[in-house]
Amino acid sequence: MSRVTAGLVAALLLVACSSDAPKVTALTVRGAWARTTPETATNGVVYLTITSPADDRIVGVAVPGDVAAAAELHETMGGAGASPMPNMPDMTTPGSEMTMTPLDSVELPAGQAVVFEPGGKHIMLTGLTGPLLAGAHLPLTLTLASDTTLTVDVVVAVSAPES
Repeated sequence: MSRVTAGLVAALLLVACSSDAPKVTALTVRGAWARTTPETATNGVVYLTITSPADDRIVGVAVPGDVAAAAELHETMGGAGASPMPNMPDMTTPGSEMTMTPLDSVELPAGQAVVFEPGGKHIMLTGLTGPLLAGAHLPLTLTLASDTTLTVDVVVAVSAPES
């Protein structure tokens, strides 16, 4: 086999073995939304999808004080029966109860989308100053272990916006 032919074969093998997924080059957040709340609600929830180009982790979340007293990382697991929150899907898991656990941080593996969604990881807004109304927007600031901060525009909606 000639050097040219060997080089072409090696190049073709390299291309064939490479990932089809595009390389993540920037921290990105997609689909950030908060679920609408009733007038008397004191808590709300934010969902989003975040992808980091390098291994990192979310270590803090915040919203302005005129939106809520605090924002916290949480994860919901299990669920037996109808959801305790309006507009929430039924999170039924036979034989278990729904638990919501505060998280100190959320890992962001390089290049992998981390999804915050109903029934899973989410950002809990506590001490709402008023209802979250459809069509409103609120700023959410994410703080990463790498000292990166990113403020995201969150739209309030009854259900997840179309991607």
